[in-house]
Amino acid sequence: MKSSILLLIFPVADAFSSIPADNFRLPPTTKNYNDNSSGNGSSSRITNSDEVSSPWRVALDIGREPLARMPDFDWARSGCRMPLVIPTDFSADNVLSPKSETVMFTGPNGAVVSPVVGEGWHLSKDEKTISLSYTLPEKMERRDVYIEAGTELVLSGRVYTQEEMDRLNKEYYEAREELWKAGKEISDIYERQNASKKWDEETNSWVKRYKDENPFRIAQKEIQYKLAEAVQGQKMAQRPDLNDLSNRGSFPGIETGVYFEKKGVVRAGKNGPVCGTWSAEPITNAPVSYRS
Repeated sequence: MKSSILLLIFPVADAFSSIPADNFRLPPTTKNYNDNSSGNGSSSRITNSDEVSSPWRVALDIGREPLARMPDFDWARSGCRMPLVIPTDFSADNVLSPKSETVMFTGPNGAVVSPVVGEGWHLSKDEKTISLSYTLPEKMERRDVYIEAGTELVLSGRVYTQEEMDRLNKEYYEAREELWKAGKEISDIYERQNASKKWDEETNSWVKRYKDENPFRIAQKEIQYKLAEAVQGQKMAQRPDLNDLSNRGSFPGIETGVYFEKKGVVRAGKNGPVCGTWSAEPITNAPVSYRS
């Protein structure tokens, strides 16, 4: 009986041992986006350089913003908001093309539908700031929030390429490693200082296990730790919170795609008053991406 059990155990053990452990109408830009590299190995390509357009769901939240100059003193004083969702194609020639000729929101008396015109988009040379605009040919109104006919809504915000995200993460991890290294050196010093005493046969007494550390060396290590801590804090502050970013989506000329930072600024005109915020999410094959 024992031999038969052993015969069953050995094949199983052998099998497991083989598993390894281990508008402003914007003019077309002259920037050559085809020169953009894909970054390091962690950046996966999601956009072809010759892709015609990229679809995004642009969501505007029109209303009064804290500490911002408003279009009018009584404008949106009630706290009412006007949500506008515009599924849009960003074309490689800097054209902004809404997927529908109209935009809609639900007001106190039901659905309000108004035409919308896409103007254009522009990405800064460092690929960090995006500007885009829409024109509303007709007046839109929701209680005390209104947009006059012919108003151009100018949107601006921060974008992150995957290449930039990889760089920011790499710099943060390196700074964190330096902080851990400096912290270990300080910890080792204090452990030696507070180590238990040992018995000395020659003096017939308890003596310190390690020699006293040079106070100047201790001060130097503490300064190094504080500097490393400051650098790590700086690098961490430079990394955006993932909760403040859109999902990564394709974008013309950016092979590894981009993330849109939420809470971008909406202005009534190029240099006009702030009238809301905006965000964007990529439109994918999943139907939910149009409204999530």
